[in-house]
Amino acid sequence: MSDDEVAFGVHTEERTDHVRLVVTGELDLYREPELRSAVEALLAQGPPQRLVLDVGELQFLDSAGLRGLLACRDRARSAAVPFSLAVAPGPVTRLLDLAGVRSWFTYE
Repeated sequence: MSDDEVAFGVHTEERTDHVRLVVTGELDLYREPELRSAVEALLAQGPPQRLVLDVGELQFLDSAGLRGLLACRDRARSAAVPFSLAVAPGPVTRLLDLAGVRSWFTYE
């Protein structure tokens, strides 16, 4: 990895009333399948009470990453698991606003 590249990561934090997946780095065309796989693996273990996808530490999000966020939301819904995003002002909120989809998510 070059100095200009930002490492992508997903880690799980178990909470008493929900599971939080924390996503860091850059979520793009190449990393979006990793996010979806992480959500699939989590749901396969037995659905949590609630799933929070924490994207507040993302430094970059493109349209493929946005597609991944929507796919994770839809997959959680199909498993009857309440889903929400935890965001911070920055690249995620800018793209949600530009795409006109901010209201498509529930937020923590």
